Amino acid sequence: MSFVNVKIAGIIVGIVFICNFSSLGQGYNSLVVSEIMADPIPAIGLPAAEYVELYNRSGQTVFLKNWKLTVGSQSVIFPDSVIISGSYVLLCNKTNAGSFKGFGQVIPLSTFSLPNDGGTISLYQPGNTLVFSVTYENNWWSSDKSTGGYAIEMIDVDNPCGEQNNWQVSEDIRGGTPAKENSIKRINLDSGSPVIQRIDITSPTELRIIADEKLDSMGAVSGTFIELSGRKTVKRKLESPQFHNLVVTLDFPLLAGETYHLSIRNLSDCVGNILRQSDFTIGLPSKPDSGDVVLNEILFDPRKGGVDFVEIYNRSQKYIDLKNWSLGNAKDGEPDIFRIITTENYILSPFGYLALTTNPEIIKEQYPANTSGNFLKMSLLPAYSNDDGGVILKNRDGEIYDGFDYKESMHDPSITDREGVSLEKSDTGLSSKMTSNWHSAGAVSGNATPGYTNSQVKTNIEKDFFEVEPEAFIPDHMDGSLVKIKYKLSQSGKLATFKIYDINGRLIKNILRNQLLGTNGEVFWDGRNENGEIVQTGYYLILIDIFDSTGEKAQFKRKVVVVKD
Repeated sequence: MSFVNVKIAGIIVGIVFICNFSSLGQGYNSLVVSEIMADPIPAIGLPAAEYVELYNRSGQTVFLKNWKLTVGSQSVIFPDSVIISGSYVLLCNKTNAGSFKGFGQVIPLSTFSLPNDGGTISLYQPGNTLVFSVTYENNWWSSDKSTGGYAIEMIDVDNPCGEQNNWQVSEDIRGGTPAKENSIKRINLDSGSPVIQRIDITSPTELRIIADEKLDSMGAVSGTFIELSGRKTVKRKLESPQFHNLVVTLDFPLLAGETYHLSIRNLSDCVGNILRQSDFTIGLPSKPDSGDVVLNEILFDPRKGGVDFVEIYNRSQKYIDLKNWSLGNAKDGEPDIFRIITTENYILSPFGYLALTTNPEIIKEQYPANTSGNFLKMSLLPAYSNDDGGVILKNRDGEIYDGFDYKESMHDPSITDREGVSLEKSDTGLSSKMTSNWHSAGAVSGNATPGYTNSQVKTNIEKDFFEVEPEAFIPDHMDGSLVKIKYKLSQSGKLATFKIYDINGRLIKNILRNQLLGTNGEVFWDGRNENGEIVQTGYYLILIDIFDSTGEKAQFKRKVVVVKD
């Protein structure tokens, strides 16, 4: 606002000018990157040039002179330019600025380049104050639009903290919507609390708390309650620009061989959703011995649209740091290509499982039973053949820790479609070289168990066991009542058929038909018949037939009572 005095006919008149321009500091997320064209070739309908789109979601027109854009380690200063409130501008290399004539406002930059396979784009105002940052990855593009020519667009500019879940490939026939409203625009609010993915111990006096989304910078540093048995926190720092990692400095070093209880409360994400409490048991990493970490499961022939994964298991009581460990494949029986699992400290807890993959989100979507978060994303995974190949695990010193040669024929012969079915180790105490120790994951368990206990894990029981819980239940009750048929089997590789009969011997429901079971699991019945109708009150027989590839058969009968409110 400005006030000037104007003299008209000897009278001084005060005139107030209200200006909606700002050269002052802007708040975090006031300007956002709303579209990214990282791989423009082959062009679909737009210029064959990289660009980034900015959107001004503040209530002011902003002067961009001396603002800074960084892409990875490269930075460039903005020329004298403005962006009007509620409008879009395009950023591109000055050599390509003419290609975007007629698309809208363009700000040419002296240097500008985007990596195709992912990078971090950050926007800073003068004084080096971060305004916005996004780290995109190549898997943000759907598989059918990943070869070039398509931009990714922000779904909801009012959810600027959203990451992959707030971005989508453009649906515009040209491949993008430069300097105009995004084609996939819709409300996409974040209402979920942050989840702590893991705790890394970077030194005896320093922890790194890693969250699955951006955290509130002020709240994480000053508002979160962190309690560690026998220790106090003396310093906290939220790592910029991603804001996922909270680094905590302790007043006294952790001791080797000791375990500690860590409690984190009132951790807020970028939009204010609060994690009320999360508890962990942590300890300093120890040097592993041979055989402490083993291969435990592999998916080498994924479903359509899926990805491979390899699961490892820590069968020791040690905390083991996986920094600079590597995962490899084999060619003609010999070690071939290796990929570093992680260049950061990653602590694998005692008796902990970890699924290694290039896209944990796809694995979680296709195999949703795991809610533990025991996944580690690798930028590249060695190629694993769908027919036969090898998996090799090396420690940080390049020593081979474990290896497994697999063949498609190792799957259970009853499985006709092996796509999306993993091979699991039955006994972690036995060598991975023993082909008899590997089995197809149970169909009841979803055909794979990434990041948690295998469906075909060895049991110590002598006889197969089935139990119904509860023995009486109310179908479609407000508490979502189901009957569980819990089982434990003495051996892996058994198929089963589960049928429900009424007291007159009439078949009511086929629950399972010749499905491969794990050695330990549950099967559910919701009290409905084959037509989806709730059955009548009364006693029902659960008939269970199990058999294996050798022809051995067994039958079990259990009862359940259906009652009504």
